[in-house]
Formats: sequence, C-alpha cells, structure tokens
Amino acid sequence: MLDKLKPISGKHSINRVVATVFSPQKFLKPQDIYEEVNKLDGFNKYAKKSLLKPRSVTLSNTKIEVKDEEVEGFVFEGFNEVGEIKDIFKLENKSNDNAIISFESRKYDRWKGFKADFEKDLKTLSGKVNFYVNAISLNYRDEFQWIDDKINIDVDSVFKNESDSELLNKKFLSSKNGTIVMISKGVENGNNYEDKIEISFNNDIRRIVIDHQYAIRLNEYHLFKKLFSSDKFTNYFEVAHAENKKVLRDILTDKCQLLINI
Repeated sequence: MLDKLKPISGKHSINRVVATVFSPQKFLKPQDIYEEVNKLDGFNKYAKKSLLKPRSVTLSNTKIEVKDEEVEGFVFEGFNEVGEIKDIFKLENKSNDNAIISFESRKYDRWKGFKADFEKDLKTLSGKVNFYVNAISLNYRDEFQWIDDKINIDVDSVFKNESDSELLNKKFLSSKNGTIVMISKGVENGNNYEDKIEISFNNDIRRIVIDHQYAIRLNEYHLFKKLFSSDKFTNYFEVAHAENKKVLRDILTDKCQLLINI
C-alpha cells in the first residue's frame, strides 16, 4: 500500500527545517544591525531583505488607527530558480527579554549542506555583531500525502506497531484521525534538553505530519564567537539531528524508511 504514500518533497518527506540560536539578551536597535549587515557579501544570496516591524490596530466607533510598533528585527529571504522561497535567515527580539537567530530551509536537501549554510550565515553575522548564546534548537517537519480518495491511510504500512515502538500506542494506530504529542525533559552532558514530538495522521485531508523539535539549554551563557570556534557548537546540532533520525526510525516501518532514504 505504500504506492499511495507520497513524501512531500519527492525523494524525502521533509517540508522544512529550522535551526535556532537563542540569546539571553535583546538586540538594541536591530535596524542599525540590519544596516550594518544587509550588504555583506555573505548575505548576497538573499534577494529580499526587510525589517520586522509589527503594527497594532485600534478600533473605535469613529476610526481605525494603525500604529507602527518598535522594530523587532529583520528577515532575509532567498528564492530558487522558479521563485519559491528557499531559505530564510532571521534575527528577532522576543517579548521576554531575549532574542533568536534562526535559519530555515523550505527546500531541504541534505543535512551537511543545511548545516554549512546555517553556519556560514552565523559567521557572517557574528563578524559584525557580538552576542551571547544560552540555548539552541533544531526543528524538523516531515509530511506525507496519501494519494487515494477512496481508501483510508494504511496506518499499518506507515507506522510500526505499538510493540516495536517506544512512542506509538494502540489507540493512536486504530484511530481514523490520530495525534500524539510528547514532551520529555532531561539532562545530557550537563545541559538541560527538551524533546517535543507531535505525530498526526488525518484521513479527512489525507496527510501525515511528524513535527520534532529538540532543544538544548546550555548550563551557562557563552559568547557566540568563542562557542562557534569550538567543536561544541557543531556537536549540539549533531545531537539534535541524530535525535530526529531516532524518532523517525522508532515510528516508521522499514519500508517507509526506505521510501524516504533514512
């Protein structure tokens, strides 16, 4: 029955991947950072560059008032040959006195290339901006389409049975539409981690989605340049990537794994 199952990206099932670095500080005047870095050679691959400037809308009996809020960051977008968004690099202040720097691929190919592109962008940014890091995360979203309007998703051909998987259970596997959300926390090599997994299949829209985020909170603040120059930074993301593979191998049948080349 796997001939009805189509990975969203053809040769693999990855819809998007997001690598994120968390900073325990807001960036003062991100518009100044934007002016400083947007013309750097390392960011020439991005065709569209803009500030993140939210707006608030106030409604009254007589008028609608639109007010520009403070600039929160900036976003760079790169496109492929047919005009689709390929990569997104973002720096953004968050509401609770911290900030994120993220790299997202919507046309993911291989881990090695993704990691190299992410690290190049971080190196370009950190050449102009100093910042601290206190956590990292890696988020994969895998999707499949079921190409048959008359026959429901053959769950048994996609997912392992509950006796062969640590994450799946009988109630999920016997549902018409099923969703499992699991969050686990622990300590690994002195750092706290959080592992969030959401697995769902829906016969109404004929789709299977596996969303996995693995985050590592560092035991102390690190100056990014210093952390980046060591093996630790790369190792954190390698651990997160390995955990993603582990999840897919735990829940998908061997034939399904072969279909997406893992």
